[in-house]
Amino acid sequence: MISPACRARWPRAFVHSLCLLAPVTARAQTAAPQMEVAVQALYEQATSDMDAKRYESACPRLEEVIRLAPDALGAKLTLGACYEGWGKLASAWSQYQLIEAEANKVGDLDRELKASHKAAALRPKLATLAIEVPASVRSTPGLTITRDGLPIREAQWSVPLPLDAGRHEIVVSGKAHNPWKQQIDAADGVRVAVQVPPLEAVASDGPRSERPWQRPAGVVAMGLGAAGLATGAVLGALAIARNQESNDGHCSAQDRCDAAGLELRRQAVGLGNGSTVALVAGGLLAMGGAALFVTAPSQAQRDERAMSSGVPWRAEVALHPAGVSIRGAW
Repeated sequence: MISPACRARWPRAFVHSLCLLAPVTARAQTAAPQMEVAVQALYEQATSDMDAKRYESACPRLEEVIRLAPDALGAKLTLGACYEGWGKLASAWSQYQLIEAEANKVGDLDRELKASHKAAALRPKLATLAIEVPASVRSTPGLTITRDGLPIREAQWSVPLPLDAGRHEIVVSGKAHNPWKQQIDAADGVRVAVQVPPLEAVASDGPRSERPWQRPAGVVAMGLGAAGLATGAVLGALAIARNQESNDGHCSAQDRCDAAGLELRRQAVGLGNGSTVALVAGGLLAMGGAALFVTAPSQAQRDERAMSSGVPWRAEVALHPAGVSIRGAW
């Protein structure tokens, strides 16, 4: 029966189709006139497209109608029929189940029964997909599974979930692992199960991540440290020699010195200070170089990484009278 409100608001030509959108309860949605006009126009165009079997344009229009008028159970039933005609049986089944629950909530028995019968008739025809996730995969850090971009959470794993017929893409990813992808073609009434394989860990960047420079750098640091220690020893010996020379006729036992003795003592102090600095710096460099050398990856490890990555590396250390040099490529 058409409500008086519908008769009062709309011309006779619009009354029947507009009132299909309104719930039969006393809590019918009241919207601004401009919104009602937009809803009515969208609904009429959608039903016209459905009559012409242009479901790809009719269904999105009905979805917009429902977005604008969320209480319109009649439009929701029409959308279910649109999905069904379009061949999207899982979407239609889901829509009918939604209508059944909403109609029961507002006491619309007629629409509740109609939606229930349609959902029950579609259930055996649905395609389903179960994504099996073994325990070895579940332990992957940051594991994420999506189907057509929608997350499939742990509670949905191994459960046959209805889906529309057609092609679907499953993507599985995890932290520090390469993503795994698979496309499936679902057909109405066919049950599909996909088992996710263990994900491959992301390959290392090759020798760079193994610090190929560390061992040569350790050798260089130890060489510089040895040079510093040697320099400190030489300076120390010169300081002792200058001090002894000052005591040889230039300074008395009471440290009274002539001009030459004072100069020799000054040189001895300077050489002694230089010796101390060189010995300390050389010792630190030698210890740091030894630490770098000891903690560097072994030659076998670097060669194995180089072979697996296909990127060769080499480093050479050369000792010269003037110092130490390192060169190489990696």
